[in-house]
Amino acid sequence: MTHAQTLGQRALNRALLARQLLLERADLSAVEAVAHLVGMQAQAPLAPYVGLWIRLASFDPKDLAEPLTDRTLVRASLMRGTVHLATASDCLLLRPLVAPALVRGFRGGFGRFLNGVDLDAVRAYAGLPR
Repeated sequence: MTHAQTLGQRALNRALLARQLLLERADLSAVEAVAHLVGMQAQAPLAPYVGLWIRLASFDPKDLAEPLTDRTLVRASLMRGTVHLATASDCLLLRPLVAPALVRGFRGGFGRFLNGVDLDAVRAYAGLPR
């Protein structure tokens, strides 16, 4: 019978950095890297450009601008209620999972200023689902 080896703190830290593509630059496209990461911080518009530049062996800003323009990649309020960059398909999977928490946060923060506002009418006007 073999016993599983427990990883030490350093090994766990290195594994996390490797998973986040932060130990060495990866030979991936911007879309492949974002898919691998399952989203990356994009609250500030330039953050994903810098984040991909430090992670990828070859990165040109157009490598991110083009997938954003054609909506292969999207910036959306996802994890922790902040704006993240994700593939469109990951966003479609993640968004319903985080939506209840985002709604609760919205109602608790800004929602108190919306008394009397018909939110269904606002959603319809914006073309958003109910």
